Amino acid sequence: MAFDPTHFSMMAVSDTCSVWNVLSSRKLYQAAISAKVHFCITPMVLYECLYKPRSAMTPEKTEMMRRLEKARQDGGFPVQECDLDDLAALVRQAPRGLGSGEMSCIATAYRIRSIAFMTDEKKARKFASRQLGLAVETTPKLYAWLHYHLHLGDGDHEDVIREHETYEDRPLTSFFREAYGEAMRCRLMQHS
Repeated sequence: MAFDPTHFSMMAVSDTCSVWNVLSSRKLYQAAISAKVHFCITPMVLYECLYKPRSAMTPEKTEMMRRLEKARQDGGFPVQECDLDDLAALVRQAPRGLGSGEMSCIATAYRIRSIAFMTDEKKARKFASRQLGLAVETTPKLYAWLHYHLHLGDGDHEDVIREHETYEDRPLTSFFREAYGEAMRCRLMQHS
């Protein structure tokens, strides 16, 4: 994981996986909001998160949907429209396997350019950053940035991971631990 935890884009269009990863820990989400990070979503991501039919609902999935609805009631995760012409142009360039939510977010960031694309999917990150030159953020980088700038404290580290693991089928635990370590290393280097 090579990234600079001292910088993070203050506005990002978030795909479905990053929405769930950010909301999987109340402390993580609250720290991001307190730090004035703004997340928006596309209509397709809203559909995937709240309206797409699911084969099985669990109490954890229901809770995550409730958290997103509450965040939206509080003004978080506003919907940013995706331009269909941008989407059509990018689909022709994109590698196979990218989801419609990811593609809509990439198209939105491509059109606006002043906001980052936030994803935790490797293929989407590579396409957006390497082929399109977009600013790309991840939940682990957000986590490191929040620790580096003391929006999260050392005592929050295990709490965030524990709650995240409760709500995520594919937890980012190892990436959070690595991000935390990198944030602490950079803080130490800053003060040496």
